[in-house]
Amino acid sequence: MPGVPTGRACDACRKQKKKCDEKQPACGRCVRLKVPCIGSGQQRYKFKQEHRFSPPAQNSNGQQIMIILDNKSRLNKKETPPLKIPPTFPNHHLTSLTNSFVGAIKRSTDLRYNLWWSFGLFLEEVPRRLGNNEALDRAVDAVTTVHGDFCTHQFVSVNALSKYSHALKTLSVYLNDPIQASASNTLCAVMILLVCQAFIGNQGQLLSGHAGGAANILRARKNFGPRDEFERKLFLSLRGSVLFEGLYNEKIDLSPLEWESLVQSDYDANLPEGRMMLCLTKAPTLIKRGKIALRTGQDLTQIKSEIEPLYSQCKEILSELKTRKTEFEASYPVTSSPTTMAKMLKAHYLRTYGLGLTISAFFNCMVQSLNLDDPTFAIESTSLVEETLVHAEESHVYRPVGAGYVILCLYAAWAATTDPQLRLSVELALLDYHGDFKNNRVTDLPRDLDWVSEHIWLGVPPVRKALVLN
Repeated sequence: MPGVPTGRACDACRKQKKKCDEKQPACGRCVRLKVPCIGSGQQRYKFKQEHRFSPPAQNSNGQQIMIILDNKSRLNKKETPPLKIPPTFPNHHLTSLTNSFVGAIKRSTDLRYNLWWSFGLFLEEVPRRLGNNEALDRAVDAVTTVHGDFCTHQFVSVNALSKYSHALKTLSVYLNDPIQASASNTLCAVMILLVCQAFIGNQGQLLSGHAGGAANILRARKNFGPRDEFERKLFLSLRGSVLFEGLYNEKIDLSPLEWESLVQSDYDANLPEGRMMLCLTKAPTLIKRGKIALRTGQDLTQIKSEIEPLYSQCKEILSELKTRKTEFEASYPVTSSPTTMAKMLKAHYLRTYGLGLTISAFFNCMVQSLNLDDPTFAIESTSLVEETLVHAEESHVYRPVGAGYVILCLYAAWAATTDPQLRLSVELALLDYHGDFKNNRVTDLPRDLDWVSEHIWLGVPPVRKALVLN
């Protein structure tokens, strides 16, 4: 049960019995000493003893019994070596972990470092789910530690990497359990490990691995879409990670109906950002078909008739997003202090416009690849790239975490333009934004940009000379 509050000092200051200024996201002492700051300014609570799922049935020798179906659909018993479920968190550690995580996601935390703002509404539901799923607990422990290192401007610590590795191993155990593999908490753990990767990098690999894993979990279910209110919030974040990676990761092979089930949401079905995402659900299938048509010399009339109307629709929605952003900024209080909600709306409208630019640029690349002799689309791409560069400047106030998505926007802009000077400007902006995440390897940027560009241009990008990154 919740107990008496014990102060708001961070863990490091409490341990050393030092006075803590309780600033967020990190207190002054931890910043000065360059140590992880966990729990600064956060209320402490105590929780009941947690209960986890029961272990699989065992025989007299202690071996687990797994029920399987053979080809004749008969139940057989197969003895397997026992799965090694990692030890559960002690009660006091879970209390500390929950408080630290709450501090990283609560709405009053600076948007520049706020996990909730950057990665989704579902994170507010996570604290009450801790203690019921070891994979989720370990994932939250990893992301909280990684985020703490980041907020104190450190490279990812050995402790954070160890926790991330432990979380991966625990997730692997849960994915081997048929019931736990399809559980909402396990899917949530996958999403949180995607958040971890945003901070620690992926060892020079563009593909996350977790996005494909999430797609496989969803395909293994009977119903692909969200099951409850928590999953509807979770899908709002998960859909972007899976869909954007699905544009260039052929291992994420979903059907058009599955893509639509993943992306469509009651939260934004009637909003321009929701309609823009629904347009993008058509892109993975169209990219595959377009590559085949161009490679085999097929008639392009049919594929053009499908892609070009989607591009036109994206441009219309982009205009809506820009108008909404501009009108709100015109009414935004300049002299008086804006409310927290006003600040969030301003940042939200800016972000959704940036993602609208990104999706429009992706479709522009596809249309250009099918109309190489038509300069109209190349001219339009110039406007999109210039707007993206302006957007990157405007988003500067939300760096580092709150503007991390701008890197994706710049990838799309680089792919869309053939102008050397514009590409130079995009590359410089990319290097600047990548610098916010010390563990991202900029030496891999040329390869990653070429990889994304080749897929978005349907396998035949125009020959271009890199100016900075090569």
